[in-house]
Amino acid sequence: MGNLVRLPLLFAFVFLCPNAGGLWGQRITDLKNKALEGDVDSQLQLGFVYSKGPREDRKEALYWMTMAAGKGMPSACRYLGFAYLEGRGTAQNKNLAKKWFAMGSRKGDTLSMIGLAECLSKQEERIESAAWLHLAKDLGEPRSLWRLEQSMTRLNAMEKTKAKEEAIKLKTTLPTGSSRQAPEPFVMKKSSLTLQDGSSYRGATQNELPHGFGERISPDGEIYQGSFQEGKEEGYGTLFSPQGLIVYQGLWSKGNPVDTLPETEKEKPKID
Repeated sequence: MGNLVRLPLLFAFVFLCPNAGGLWGQRITDLKNKALEGDVDSQLQLGFVYSKGPREDRKEALYWMTMAAGKGMPSACRYLGFAYLEGRGTAQNKNLAKKWFAMGSRKGDTLSMIGLAECLSKQEERIESAAWLHLAKDLGEPRSLWRLEQSMTRLNAMEKTKAKEEAIKLKTTLPTGSSRQAPEPFVMKKSSLTLQDGSSYRGATQNELPHGFGERISPDGEIYQGSFQEGKEEGYGTLFSPQGLIVYQGLWSKGNPVDTLPETEKEKPKID
């Protein structure tokens, strides 16, 4: 079956204990601090936290999942595949869906294989689509069975043989049990900076500028946590008041919240 992510017991504790909200809020803060430092497991957990439930925010889920997928987490690749295929938290993009499904599939994630097969089928690449479904079936994925049956009805005898042969070849390219290792730890170049306006910054940098995920604290106590590009807020981020209240949460472009920009100046920020 597809790789399952075992989330901490704290998830169950929070949903069963209404008074655990403060504890869970601290847990989120801890996860974001670790994610800021490049911890892929924290990035993945944040992606799932924001993908559904009371904290659902599909755009933020997409942001964290993209970070985790970039480090090779199969379940994050799968999430992005379906997000782009169905338009969850982003515009539909079949090419990006195929890209992320392919990455997850190459790492042995059987649910990614099902998603990839769907993308290939829509592109009329029927033999390759059937091959991935064959492989998912051989790896014990029950959700591939009826899809494979439907797929095979569209192939002639020669195409069915080619699909089975292709599945055998694909299987040899997958990581084996002994080589199926966790992604390499990501060591982010993390710095603490004092910016020109007097703000303090901690997070990823490039050319001595905030670049990547980080936290900026202004002289009056406002806090921004999120993505930066070349020193400016860009992508997904949250701005907090000095009292800790959320002032704005969402997409930013060139240092400004997208929703507050004039319509003519709005651009779709990059989510790297």
